[in-house]
Amino acid sequence: MGTNQSSSRSSKDSAGGHGQYQIHSSGSGHGKYSSRNSSGTHLDRPHNGSSPFIPGNHSNNSSSLQKALSRRRSSNRTIETSSSHGSISLNNNSSDHYRQHHHSDLPSHQEEGEDDFKYYHGRRYHNTSSLYMLPNDSQEVDRLHLQHYIYKVALDKNIHVPIPENGRVMDFGCGPATWTMDMATEMSTINFVGVDISPIYPTAIYPRNCNFYNEDILQGVSQPDNVFDVVFQRNLTCGFTFEHWQKAMNEAYRILKPGGYYECVETDVAVQNAGPQTNLVFEHLRVSMAARGVDPSIVRSLDRLLAAAGFTEVHVKEYTIPVGEWGDKVGQLWKQNMFQVLDTVKPHLAKAARISEGQVQEVVNAMHQETAQYRSSQIVYVAYGRKPL
Repeated sequence: MGTNQSSSRSSKDSAGGHGQYQIHSSGSGHGKYSSRNSSGTHLDRPHNGSSPFIPGNHSNNSSSLQKALSRRRSSNRTIETSSSHGSISLNNNSSDHYRQHHHSDLPSHQEEGEDDFKYYHGRRYHNTSSLYMLPNDSQEVDRLHLQHYIYKVALDKNIHVPIPENGRVMDFGCGPATWTMDMATEMSTINFVGVDISPIYPTAIYPRNCNFYNEDILQGVSQPDNVFDVVFQRNLTCGFTFEHWQKAMNEAYRILKPGGYYECVETDVAVQNAGPQTNLVFEHLRVSMAARGVDPSIVRSLDRLLAAAGFTEVHVKEYTIPVGEWGDKVGQLWKQNMFQVLDTVKPHLAKAARISEGQVQEVVNAMHQETAQYRSSQIVYVAYGRKPL
């Protein structure tokens, strides 16, 4: 897999108002994000620029990704995950680290019912007032499992902030809890809590150091003040207005202990080095999101939002992920992930463009060639800050 490039800036950089920061690229060939490029030089670029992903031969990481993906699960009856200590495959005969949970022991709001979901164009969605536009059926759960392992390899880690021993971690919008359970398996002394508007997380078998609740973070979670060491959040951009971001950050601030960290991982909807058909599709996507009051470009300003919410020691890292075969295994899988999302939101694109879904599909089909021709990519922003002591 190719050597990736990442860039970072701190709250000090942002406060300067110059919109520039250093990019440290990796030429080591290990598929990790190191502090310098092969020549040892530092590269400066403006905030809205992009850093190229240069594919190469990285069989170790590619092999690890393939192994991880081969183990991903599509049922909450079986837990399969990998960590630095090896892989674990469990069914109802669970190990000491996992426990079997009986529905009678769970709060009633964790049990799925007909009122929890609604159906649209053959897909199942949450039945709430949330603006989140993606479904929550088994097909989407499989996509989210895949996406988690792409992130894990492309970012070379699951989290960027420190977690103290015997600490507590909250996962805002945990979905099927792939990240939560992967982390819980790797960090058995840490207590993890996941919340989501859709009860699609496991309710039968999961690590002993995990708990899940069907709650809306915008309405406030049922946790007291100052009890968590870390709050983690990923890919909620498509369901958040500016006011929603403020509410989520305020809620994270409330439940964090003084000195605790809040980390957000979000992908920019914009495609770098995009061809004309790709630009057209994503412009329609932006229009569709704007019609619901959602501005996806806000991910480029997460550091400012964190600072405004009272967080200090704010940092932002950018990771450029390739789209397509030119980016080796990560690029292939990221492209697969992107097109699965586009297929899901096709009705929204058709409405925004005032054309038929068939016409949308024709444009999407043309994108396949463009991703290779233009060597397209997307930027993932990782922003984190600390609650003052």
